[in-house]
Amino acid sequence: MTLSSLSRFRVACIAAIAGTLFPVAGFSVELDATPVLKDTLKLYVQPAYSQLEDSFQALEQHTEALCDSPSEEALDEARNAFEDAALAWAGIEWFRTGPAMSDNRLERILFYPDRKSTGLKQVRRAMRTEDKDAASRATLAKQSVAMQGLGAIEFLLFGKDAEQLADGEAGFRCTYAIAVADNLVGIAEELSQGWSDDEKLAALFVSPARDNPLFRDHVEALNLVLGTMIHGLEAIRDIRIGGFLRDPGNDRTVSAIYRDSGLTMKSIAANLEGLERLFNQSGMERVLPDGERDLADQVRFEFNQSIRTARSLEGDLDDLVADEATRRKLVYLQNSIRYTIKRLNDEIAPAAGLAAGFSFGDGD
Repeated sequence: MTLSSLSRFRVACIAAIAGTLFPVAGFSVELDATPVLKDTLKLYVQPAYSQLEDSFQALEQHTEALCDSPSEEALDEARNAFEDAALAWAGIEWFRTGPAMSDNRLERILFYPDRKSTGLKQVRRAMRTEDKDAASRATLAKQSVAMQGLGAIEFLLFGKDAEQLADGEAGFRCTYAIAVADNLVGIAEELSQGWSDDEKLAALFVSPARDNPLFRDHVEALNLVLGTMIHGLEAIRDIRIGGFLRDPGNDRTVSAIYRDSGLTMKSIAANLEGLERLFNQSGMERVLPDGERDLADQVRFEFNQSIRTARSLEGDLDDLVADEATRRKLVYLQNSIRYTIKRLNDEIAPAAGLAAGFSFGDGD
């Protein structure tokens, strides 16, 4: 990984939360982000990408097995592997720094939101025309991001006529699905390698310094960790839930993530669990004064409320929004996430000697 690439990573990450946090005037304790950064890397980032790589490899293996020996059982196994892969990605997808920010890897893994159904249209066209560019990883990786990631293989395994995979009557569909899975494995390998101890990025991530192209100081480093949690929570609340939960009678469940596979709420729960792991495994509370460390328990309580609510919302999404009781739960989930954001933004940040800026949180 070159220095110029790292500089671009820094621009992408720090600019995204520019103005987010800054030292509180007169705050005398010098911040030391090093323990937080080391644990974020070792306990959160590297294990999450390793799990992602394993889950994508399993998806590829089960997809190949399905195509080699079609059956209902093989299709179920491939679909279960997809679920594991989608949830593994949900646990790390909001950590948007490093190699994930290069070569369109984020969008190549998951193109969402897709407001114009671009991905579905392109996947269907590729199947209809048996597009040779969708038949192998080498050519697929150069095509539109919307037709080469989790959204594409979800449709191939769960969408219209996917049952043909179990009957052995979906030759090109199989070829395309294998190419997508192979492509995902390649991206996951790049992410894991990019964060390995052998790469310069890992050393830079834990060593803020004036000449460090990633973090000039410990404040910027803490900006990234805390900002990842807050902006991830905002996206879950406003895009993942708010994208389909509108006013009664005007909901847009058809646009919900992982609609075909029925993983909408499971993926949202996994998103929240991933951010909770980042909070816990980073040890962010270590930058708080001794008398303020109980704030971390309050954040954990809010995370727990959100996760427990998301897990309880199972079933068909149309039924969930139509039923008054479960609809109230969805609204409560958005509010619960809002409370978690406010804990992080209004309590953890100032207690750590950081102050909220205009772009940190949404101020509501």
